[in-house]
Amino acid sequence: MTVHQAQGSELDSVALVLPRREIALVTRELLYTAVSRSRRSVVIVGDEQLLARGVAREMARFPRVADRLARPGRGGDGIG
Repeated sequence: MTVHQAQGSELDSVALVLPRREIALVTRELLYTAVSRSRRSVVIVGDEQLLARGVAREMARFPRVADRLARPGRGGDGIG
């Protein structure tokens, strides 16, 4: 099961397998979601430095995108 499929679930134990190389998807939010699914235990498999960089990386948010989509044609961006 992927972390995204596990959202909203609660499991006794979770094993999180990190990728072998650094990717932008390993963020603080993704790691929190994975770890917080467990009731009792978590095992993290992967490179400690990759984990540390993921904890330090926050997901990029684009709050103006939703605003522009809600009000088409007003942002001067050609949408709508």
